[in-house]
Amino acid sequence: MVPHKMARSTAKHYTSKKLVLLASFVGFLGAILVADYLWASASFAYLSIASNWALTKSSTVVIPTNFDEKLQQRVDVKDKKNRTSGRILSATFADLPAPELKWEEMQPAPVPRLDGASIQIKNLLYVFAGYGTLDYVHSHVDIYNITDNTWGGRFVMPKEMAHSHLGMATDGRYIYVVSGQYGPQCRGPTARCFVLDTETKKWQDLATLPAPRYAPATQLWRGRLHVMGGGKENRHTPGLEHWSLAVKNGKALEKEWRSEIPIPRGGPHRFVESFPLYTV
Repeated sequence: MVPHKMARSTAKHYTSKKLVLLASFVGFLGAILVADYLWASASFAYLSIASNWALTKSSTVVIPTNFDEKLQQRVDVKDKKNRTSGRILSATFADLPAPELKWEEMQPAPVPRLDGASIQIKNLLYVFAGYGTLDYVHSHVDIYNITDNTWGGRFVMPKEMAHSHLGMATDGRYIYVVSGQYGPQCRGPTARCFVLDTETKKWQDLATLPAPRYAPATQLWRGRLHVMGGGKENRHTPGLEHWSLAVKNGKALEKEWRSEIPIPRGGPHRFVESFPLYTV
């Protein structure tokens, strides 16, 4: 009988040990689940606060008028396969509310226009060419005086100049007109370029673009006229090419355009801003 009692006692001890281990394991899992729940709750609360932070701020956004190049910090991403540099902009700014803008109707334009071009110098808005109808294109420039709310001073464009899909930039006096579509309907582009002296209303030829383009992005930057992208001759293929030409006071300082670094994504109707050179 004694051995039998000892075996029963050993079995009970083994069963108790299993229960203790099982209870410990269940308790450990429970602790993990509770910790995970608390972490998820804290993360959700943080994200909610971060996403709504901008909405609780003032709707007024102050942008500095003078940009200091020394303040521009360049960040190098150390990667063996991909090495790049650039400025980091916090995603928080994407949530800032835009200021409310109020529209006011001004004096109607002398003629209706589609796909023309316009550029402002001081209080004058120069409006170029464009479609009157699908079968008719304008070949003149109208000037709108923003201060007086009046139109006037119409003058003609060169006969060889494009009528729509123009590239355009100004230095404050001279307006550089680049490439574009010549004629109505869906005609082909031209590579011809021109310069307008807004004080004398006189036109001058500029070096012909290496290839014609529809609506290329155009900007003056550091003494060079940059032309990027645009639509190629077949209208459907986006151009990636980037050319530049040294210019000063309405005159080219070089005989030919210089090839620059191509843009990552091409095509017509893009926007380009200077310092540094951004294209959108």
